[in-house]
Amino acid sequence: MKEIILDMNNICSADEFYDLLGEHIKLPDYFGRNLDALHDVLTDLPEPVTITLINTESCEALMPKFLRKLRRVLEA
Repeated sequence: MKEIILDMNNICSADEFYDLLGEHIKLPDYFGRNLDALHDVLTDLPEPVTITLINTESCEALMPKFLRKLRRVLEA
């Protein structure tokens, strides 16, 4: 199983998150840059992956709803 650790310290938007994630896994060209599309991509990966978010304090303040939903997607 592949493990990815994402440092969220300087992430201020969903787009910045998807850019960061794209540095670690190949996102398809048709990726919709939303949480439903992320769920689809993660469930279609050829090998299981674990994604851990660190340094989330600033994200919690800037985009708490996105972060809460993102954590649900990553746990699924």
